Amino acid sequence: MNKSSTILLLFLLLNFSCFAKVKNKGIPFIKNFPRSEYHGGTQNWDITQSSKGLMYFANNEGVLEFDGTNWRLIEMPNRSVVRALAIDKSDRVYVGAYNEFGYLEPDSKGKLVYRSLVNLLPEAERDFEEIWQIYHFRNGIVFHTFEKVIFYKDNKLSIIGDRMIFRKSFVIDDSFYVQILGKGLCKLNGQDFHLVAGGEKFKDIEIVSVLPYSEDELLIATALNGLFIYNGRETKSWNLDANKSFVKEQIYSGLALRDDHFVFGTVRNGLYILNKRGQIIQHVNTDLGLQNNTILSLFQDSDKNLWLGLDNGINHLEISSPVTTFPRVRDIGTGYSSIYFKGYLYLGTNMGLFARKYDFLDMDLNLNEKFRLVEKTSGQVWSLQVIGGELICGHTKGTFRINQDRGELICDVEGGWKYLYKSEFPNQMIGGTYSGLILFERESEKGKWRFKQKIGGFQESSREMIWNDDNSIWMSHGYKGLYRIVLNNALDSCINFKLYGKEDGLSSDLSIGIHKVRDKEVFTTNKGFYEYVPEINRFEAYQSLNNLFGKEKELTKLFEQSNGDIWYFQDEKLGVLKLQVDNSYEKHEMAFSSIRGSFIGAFENVYEIDRSNVLIATEDGFVHYNPEMRKRYENTFHTLIRKVKVADKTSLQDSIIYSGFKREDEEMPVILKFRNNAIGFQYSAPQSSQMQLVNYKYQLQGFEQDTSNWETNTSKEYTNLPEGDYVFRVLAQNQYGVQSVPDEFKFTILPPWYRSKLAYFIYLLVSIAILWGIVLLVRLRIRRMHERLEKQQQEELKAKEQKFREEALIAEREIVQLRNEKLRSEVDFKTRELASSTMNIIHKNEVLSYAVGELKKALKKIKDPTALVQVRQLMKTLDSEFNSDQDWEQFELHFDQVHENFLRRLRSAYSQLTPKDLRMCAYLRMNLSTKEIAPLMNISVRGVEISRYRLRKKFDLSRDENLIDFLLNV
Repeated sequence: MNKSSTILLLFLLLNFSCFAKVKNKGIPFIKNFPRSEYHGGTQNWDITQSSKGLMYFANNEGVLEFDGTNWRLIEMPNRSVVRALAIDKSDRVYVGAYNEFGYLEPDSKGKLVYRSLVNLLPEAERDFEEIWQIYHFRNGIVFHTFEKVIFYKDNKLSIIGDRMIFRKSFVIDDSFYVQILGKGLCKLNGQDFHLVAGGEKFKDIEIVSVLPYSEDELLIATALNGLFIYNGRETKSWNLDANKSFVKEQIYSGLALRDDHFVFGTVRNGLYILNKRGQIIQHVNTDLGLQNNTILSLFQDSDKNLWLGLDNGINHLEISSPVTTFPRVRDIGTGYSSIYFKGYLYLGTNMGLFARKYDFLDMDLNLNEKFRLVEKTSGQVWSLQVIGGELICGHTKGTFRINQDRGELICDVEGGWKYLYKSEFPNQMIGGTYSGLILFERESEKGKWRFKQKIGGFQESSREMIWNDDNSIWMSHGYKGLYRIVLNNALDSCINFKLYGKEDGLSSDLSIGIHKVRDKEVFTTNKGFYEYVPEINRFEAYQSLNNLFGKEKELTKLFEQSNGDIWYFQDEKLGVLKLQVDNSYEKHEMAFSSIRGSFIGAFENVYEIDRSNVLIATEDGFVHYNPEMRKRYENTFHTLIRKVKVADKTSLQDSIIYSGFKREDEEMPVILKFRNNAIGFQYSAPQSSQMQLVNYKYQLQGFEQDTSNWETNTSKEYTNLPEGDYVFRVLAQNQYGVQSVPDEFKFTILPPWYRSKLAYFIYLLVSIAILWGIVLLVRLRIRRMHERLEKQQQEELKAKEQKFREEALIAEREIVQLRNEKLRSEVDFKTRELASSTMNIIHKNEVLSYAVGELKKALKKIKDPTALVQVRQLMKTLDSEFNSDQDWEQFELHFDQVHENFLRRLRSAYSQLTPKDLRMCAYLRMNLSTKEIAPLMNISVRGVEISRYRLRKKFDLSRDENLIDFLLNV
């Protein structure tokens, strides 16, 4: 083998070893599933998993199925306890119970139902009691009872080793082992069981598990006698300390992990994980989070995590994660700070400072040594720093010097936040407290720190601080802003400070973080990173870090390590920037997705001990992270549509049409009636860890143009879907950002009955019938039309005769009408003549009245008696002419002719009327005004009104009656 091949092999082995680890630091994350959640019996006897991630548990009440979100229970026909499960390459689940065994298969609606195989046994062989184990063996299935071994293949059953008393059986590679009571460990050869070499050792020792230890060796676990190594010839006790515990605590179940580790479940004290050297890597019991200390079954899933079937409940342990809960105690409080110093590990919490001697290189799990509270440090711990060779603890009570498990209060100024030290001032240290800055000093570089004084001139709480190269101090106050503090040369007094904010270039006045990256001060706000430019005394955006982290989500903490890596907290997430050879950074966040949101805001803390050990403070204490332990985050997983239900508009009830499993012969889409056009889907993506962090995206093709946004809902409903072909497609994304294999459900919604093919055929028949009816109707109408025409002709003849008569009558009426029109014309002429005559009279009277008036004026001026007499004579003549009755008579004659003897009728009806009254009535009927009537009657306007009043009296008219209307109607 050449040199390059050797290097490649070593690299692959190293790389594999990074993946092939179970952590011995901390406790794996534990998820409890109590019976109140899975709704089954207490005990869980066996566990298996399908290729798509579905988990199955042999439970007291049947088979439990878990899809990562929901549980289902499949009961046995005789309602017996299910003891054993196995699953084949086609994902068929085989089940063993009391006097019952068979398999699960989907029914017509995709619901898993139990199919019994007992009917293949002869009647006499059916009382075999419990099926305790099921295995794949020689392309068949082995069902193991304590009385017989039943082999199933090609739908046929055969019995091996009848009339024997068996204990447990085991399949290793292609060999079938079984413990026979009174005989020992035996192996199946052909159709018989033969004692293996040295197998008689286990004649009276109960074997609970046989696991592959190496190519030629087996690891045998016994109930009360510990562990043994069997090499094919002889058996030796595995000489290790754990055997003492196993003898006392009684092993019940065992499992070989895929990375050379072994898991054993005990009856009395929970779970043990051992490596191949026999060292205890993990021990987890009820004190550390299990629901029950009796572990009946063990299973490693496709993500290399561990499932435990308990005497009461189910547990899931995330043993493949590089992150574990730390330490192995659960009562130290909320984590704030940690440090490793002189062989001691210190954990600062809200309850105090805890310490213990700790060797991170030791693979043996020390179950006895626990963290203890350091003397005098009970209470809130804020910080832990090694300064000048001493461990300094910032505490709510003040400042402590820590020496192993003892604490010494060296300053009682309350609230020791943080401490600053610079090599330029080797014997001075500055501390930030609740009430400002304090100064410590020592006599020499090897001396001890002692409190000197409070630094005057600045009294603000000083938690986040950085000592600059120009000896000024940047300090961020959470509620006031960013300060720059300048001290005097002796560092015992503040000579100047300034508060910076928006007017100085920052995007905010508050919540400004201070960090140091590559020996440069970096400031964070809710709008990104900033750097200070001393030449202009302002802040400017730090583009390189803004490009790396973005500005949308606020970064709260940065911790730069000595190797250049940068830990950061952003949007409740933790990540690390790994420094690359070209000085660029590579982001790593996936490993910490399980602890997202578990940090204390503004007090996040990361402490890197070495390349394999990092401690992270959380609200529940700490977690331990091993950067060299790699986990495969890109494992394929499946999204499964678990249930499809439709709403029936007729019955107003939901009905399930699909329950999660497709039959091999079912490829056609599901056909739904139009009344079932409201459909709901339930889906899940089986994940062995952090199931609540899975997001889903879906689309109903044929109805929706685009897929949905990512969301955590595991169901979707649609209502009032039109008829058509549809495909519901859903996929998931886990906490690592890995997308699943999608699942889809095809279905067709038929049109409503009135738009179905049958309906259209009926519509066609009806249309033809209607057309034929129309033809018949038209024929009928034509016949009737002929009849009507004949009748119409007869009626027309009669009508013509009638028309001739009517035309003659019309002609006579026209003659009469012409005569009437002639008469009306004559009346109109006479009316116009009468009106003209009346107007002439009115004009004449006006002229005469005017002449008489002028003569009266002239009479006063005439002196000549003769002329005076002549004028008076002329006036008499004019008066006589003015009152001439001849005009009235002529007027009366014409008026009666025109108005149908109005005056005669009026005179006969009202004999009390005087001639003057009659004249007034005639003028009023002609609709003359008062001013027009006055000269005609040679009276004043007032006289006319008096005459009208007298007429109303004589006609006995009320106030509401109109005189002219009355006269017009006489």
